[in-house]
Amino acid sequence: MSREGSLDAPTREPIAWQTREFYDDHDLDAEMRRIFDVCHGCRRCFNLCDSFPRLFDLIDNGPTGEVDGLKSEDFPSIVEACTLCDMCFMTKCPYVPPHPFNVDFPHLLLRHRAVEVKKGNKD
Repeated sequence: MSREGSLDAPTREPIAWQTREFYDDHDLDAEMRRIFDVCHGCRRCFNLCDSFPRLFDLIDNGPTGEVDGLKSEDFPSIVEACTLCDMCFMTKCPYVPPHPFNVDFPHLLLRHRAVEVKKGNKD
């Protein structure tokens, strides 16, 4: 059984930017939905950067009130609001590694930005 949070320092995996899977749209969409679902169930980060209120408003005002009601087209507005300050990872989130949920919100949004650049949608 996994436990919420820990007194252990967060650990961070290297970004696997050199792998094909990193840039796969389907894999990215699935991972964003997985992490958004964890965030939706917790919401400790609501008062950090504007990514979180945007995410929670999109979920709450969506057709189901759950992550499955989000459209992938809504993700860029969440991504663009992230300042990559790392506060959610370093101080707020109880589900960062070594927790089994392995939530790294800043790295996820950085991955989304990298995929958009690779597709030519961003500079």
